Amino acid sequence: MNNKRDLDQLNLALIASYPKLSEVFEKTVKREGINYINVFAAFEEAANLAQKIEPKVDAILSRGGTAEYIRRVVDIPVISVPITQFNIVRSMYQVPKEVNDIAFFNYGRNIYGIRDIEAMFNKTLHEYIYLNKQDIIQAVSDVKKRGLKVIIGGNVAIQLAQEEGLEGIEICSGEETVYRSILETKHVVQVHQLVRNQAIRLNAVLNSIAEGIIVTDEQNRIVTFNPSAERIFRLPKEDALGKQVLDIVPNTGIPNVYKNGEPEIAYLQKINGGIITATRQPIFLNDKPVGVVSTFQDVTKVQNLEQQIRKRIYHKGFIAKHHFEDILTNNANMLELKEMAALYATTQSSVLIEGESGTGKELFAQSIHNSSQRANGPFIAVNCAAIPEHLLESELFGYEGGAFTGAKKEGKLGLFELAHNGTIFLDEIGEIPKSLQARLLRVLQEKEIMHIGGDKIIPVDIRIISATNKNLEEKVKHEEFRNDLYYRLKVFGIKLPPLRERKEDIPLLTKVFFQKFGKELDVKTENELLPLLLEYTWPGNIRELRNVIEQLSLLVDHFKNIPSWIGILNKVLNKEIKKNNKMFSLQVNLENGLKDALDQAEKQILDSMLAQYENDRNLVAQKLGIGRTTLWRKRNELKD
Repeated sequence: MNNKRDLDQLNLALIASYPKLSEVFEKTVKREGINYINVFAAFEEAANLAQKIEPKVDAILSRGGTAEYIRRVVDIPVISVPITQFNIVRSMYQVPKEVNDIAFFNYGRNIYGIRDIEAMFNKTLHEYIYLNKQDIIQAVSDVKKRGLKVIIGGNVAIQLAQEEGLEGIEICSGEETVYRSILETKHVVQVHQLVRNQAIRLNAVLNSIAEGIIVTDEQNRIVTFNPSAERIFRLPKEDALGKQVLDIVPNTGIPNVYKNGEPEIAYLQKINGGIITATRQPIFLNDKPVGVVSTFQDVTKVQNLEQQIRKRIYHKGFIAKHHFEDILTNNANMLELKEMAALYATTQSSVLIEGESGTGKELFAQSIHNSSQRANGPFIAVNCAAIPEHLLESELFGYEGGAFTGAKKEGKLGLFELAHNGTIFLDEIGEIPKSLQARLLRVLQEKEIMHIGGDKIIPVDIRIISATNKNLEEKVKHEEFRNDLYYRLKVFGIKLPPLRERKEDIPLLTKVFFQKFGKELDVKTENELLPLLLEYTWPGNIRELRNVIEQLSLLVDHFKNIPSWIGILNKVLNKEIKKNNKMFSLQVNLENGLKDALDQAEKQILDSMLAQYENDRNLVAQKLGIGRTTLWRKRNELKD
């Protein structure tokens, strides 16, 4: 039989009130190979027995009132084997020919088509509907008073009739009826198991979720009250279920949400001296409101959790601190690059940032991340040159436990995994070994990784921003860097200029760095220092400028006693700054006549030359083409 494979997984019990049904059931289930328990009982006795065998079976089959009694005391499906017209017809053939009036007993309802059966046999059936054993006793008494001699019904009715001297004909369910009931049981068990599994999963979710959840019905009674709700409201579930929600949460808006059919999102509410946020959503079935689901969060707990998460993220360093407004510039090229980078931030494609060391490549990378849709995700910076080649692969891709000598027993997540839903910044990408470039290409193409020593593909949702101070195109030409990887990395490109090509930013950055180190330069010092800073080529770019200003900020209080800025800078930089001695600007006041203006100009020239050559009078006199005595005399004459 086609259904045998489906049926043989069932564990069924039949609780029959008469032996004939037990025989038919046993014959059917044996033929179908179904596991079964077959017992004989009725009404209250059957109910008590059903409770004992419930853990051993998937469902119970019974009939009539006995099935109803069982259904009241067990949670598993109970299927009632029906009484059909065919069963009644079969019983009618056993009625003596001389008997024209027959009492017919049935549980709970009238049988459809009973009049057709009367016409078929030309006899009258008097129906008696019962709900319990007492109803049967009263019905048998009535049958006897009316002078009826034959009763058709179930086992209990037949026994009581026979005790009163009446003839009883038992209605028997045939194999076809029992078999159809078993098929129905199979379907009901499947549905019951599905509903039960869904309930278990839902209960697991409700029990594990951090939010308090209350569900109410059409009468605003609480039907769900999860453990988090118990904690928030300081009330056990047993004291809340079935109660009016206003008795448990006096200031709640749940009744209004049910009445209006409109949700309330993130409402603040005072509970037990604390503050919670409440979100209430109406539940609709076929466009009709049937209840409300409400979620609650302890505001203090949420704030503490957020602080913990932020601390962990900052502790791990997986956060981008800088934004585009942190990139300070007056340079037209840099302003244009900022605009382009902000545009690139709106995409998900990879970006390659090129530039000398110290030009601000990571500053741009962090700004792109913080302006993108991934701003709330992690930002992980990796210096590919700082990690030894033999460790770089395991750092990026992670490894399984025991994958290699020295590996952690529990394995380790790779940086690509940690960057999931965020950005990974690969600095000095030009230093990545050729052996690792193919694996990196796969990450870019497939968004997948595999642990070292692992065999599982792990999907990752990341954006890669890379940076280099090398000429990658040259490395590609010399086959030191994969051509396909280069173009995958450089969907968008940014080439940052060195500081020597954006000298208009030196005054701005100098002022900002001095302020950062708690110093303010007076106008005189600034005018003397900036020309020297502008003449230097800054091979270390902004990073070098920052370091120089940090050192100078320690000496700024002593600058008044220092005769030469060049000397200080030469010591700080450990290099010689050669000032352009052919041209410099003069500032003179012409209101007092030509002679006074010439004296001012001559004094400025002498002061500047002496400062430039560190008070070396012989060298200054030689440069000016005058004698040392003349220089000394003019210097004294022009003193303030």
